Amino acid sequence: MCGVVAMWDDTLPAEALGRSARAAADRLRHRGPDGEGLWVAPWGTVALAHRRLAIRGLGMQGAQPMIDPAGAGVLSFNGELFEVEPLREELARGGVAFRGSSDTEILSHALARWGVADTLPRIHGQFAFAWLELATRRLHLVRDRLGIRPLYFARAAGRLAVASEQKALLPLAWVDRSPRTDAMLRYLALGRTDDVEGETLIAGIASLPAAHHAIWDGRAFSLGRYWRLDEQPAPTAAPELRAHLERAVGGQLVSDVPVGAMVSGGLDSSTVTLLADLDRRQHGAREPLHLFAYHDEQAEADERVYQRAVLEAVRGPCEVHWVSSSPRRFVADLDHYLAHQEEPYQDLSSYAEYCIAREASLHGVKVLLNGLGGDEVFVGYPAYFGPLVRELVATGELRAALQLYRSAGQIAGTGGGRARRNLMLAALYHSLPAPARNAVMALRAGWKGGLRGPILARAAGDAWRTWHPSDGRHATNASLRASIESWSLPRYLTHSDRMCLAFGVEGRVPLLDETLIERAFGVPVGSRLSRRGLKEGLRQAVANVLPPLVRDRTWKLGFHAPITPYVDAAEEPLRAGLDEVRRELDAPVDWTALPVAARWRWGNLGCYLKWVAQTRL
Repeated sequence: MCGVVAMWDDTLPAEALGRSARAAADRLRHRGPDGEGLWVAPWGTVALAHRRLAIRGLGMQGAQPMIDPAGAGVLSFNGELFEVEPLREELARGGVAFRGSSDTEILSHALARWGVADTLPRIHGQFAFAWLELATRRLHLVRDRLGIRPLYFARAAGRLAVASEQKALLPLAWVDRSPRTDAMLRYLALGRTDDVEGETLIAGIASLPAAHHAIWDGRAFSLGRYWRLDEQPAPTAAPELRAHLERAVGGQLVSDVPVGAMVSGGLDSSTVTLLADLDRRQHGAREPLHLFAYHDEQAEADERVYQRAVLEAVRGPCEVHWVSSSPRRFVADLDHYLAHQEEPYQDLSSYAEYCIAREASLHGVKVLLNGLGGDEVFVGYPAYFGPLVRELVATGELRAALQLYRSAGQIAGTGGGRARRNLMLAALYHSLPAPARNAVMALRAGWKGGLRGPILARAAGDAWRTWHPSDGRHATNASLRASIESWSLPRYLTHSDRMCLAFGVEGRVPLLDETLIERAFGVPVGSRLSRRGLKEGLRQAVANVLPPLVRDRTWKLGFHAPITPYVDAAEEPLRAGLDEVRRELDAPVDWTALPVAARWRWGNLGCYLKWVAQTRL
């Protein structure tokens, strides 16, 4: 991964504009420790800068910003393109002479030849880029289909600043750093900051939404969506799903530097790890696959038996690294963790990924595959119970609906009677119109999170007006798509990006290959669950790869840092953070009256607000 910066400001001399762009890029050094570059337009007004993390096409062949040889444009690119050989061959047939093997060069030639709109259907991967079209002097901003790689921007009075992280934009004197109250309330209620597309916690900074393309010419800013998941794809059988899983995982092993994988012991990371091992053995790989397994001694549950089953199933060359932490180490890391976290995260699971990325960097591993997205793609959360049971009943699949009812307890990890009652309530809840669902959720979660009186009412009103949509004819896929677009996946992607890049490590998420997702959406809804629980489509597709212990498990914990001892250890700075939020919202909140999860949210939000206020050039 890399750090992208673009500055457009006709009030600054070219030299000052270049200094501003370089200073912004320097704040992204952690994202790109292997190289830097700056390009300032001959006419002034616009500058592109870049910090490089060299993964493919090492050396100067991949240096950025990259200027098209024919003078069509200048590119600052963050990410990876996968399965690029057909595109490279098409360009070569058209007369393009490549200097090296960098995917950045392929993208630059494609943009020069076809323009942005006609290039986007040809590329696949995880990316965000700024492309300055020299003939028209228009700046194009693009983010990948799933929003795997970030891109932020700020606009004011004819100025535009773009960067891969907020910290590169906050020091600009003209950027409004004031917090958005409604966004703060959303976070305090639900631990999310992504329900309103493109919005951040900071008034003057926006996020380019996933699958969007923006154009700026110095006067007008246009923004449009170029792709959306189809929630009604053709039916998919297990062999076809397996083929796409192998293609997606194998395609993301491409690298000129050491590669690793995270092993949590769950279905998703286990699938990625063991399919990566299978692909490497088929291609005769000799270098080791680095396997990182996290376990915290204070965790509520021990998943090492599942992690070890996966590690023992790897048959190709590998190196195993066990990773852990402690509340004491967390307190020592807190300032660094918070600075790289940026917008606050709902719990401490991102700290586990932070520790894994740090360990990977110590072993020279620059690429880490993980199973992120599997729950949203293959129906992995009890939150999908409502849409599932509604669709099963509506389509007459009563046997599958009864199976879900019977197994609700083991899937949710609670008592059977309680889980079955919750299943029925979930079906009723998902029968409500989306605004009503959102408002009910805001009231319930906001109360548990410490919101009271006027601010709780304001959170509910905001939920009614603006929270995530859930549209589509098929209840299950519509809910999955909503979780991919807003209420679940974006926060995980944001913080996975931050935690890995804090140490110059590129995270890859093969289960979020867009073609794979569409094939997974094609699995008949009744085939997505069984007596073993949810994700039955995935279980069947990789049945002969996963150890039975992992394949048949009905519960999961995932990478995890136990919140209570960690919050207790960091009580002093978190209490100070709560005081900051209390002043901002004028809310009479008592630390001792809050449950531990709410203490983390209030304290973490306050630490973020203080970090924003202190961020200056």
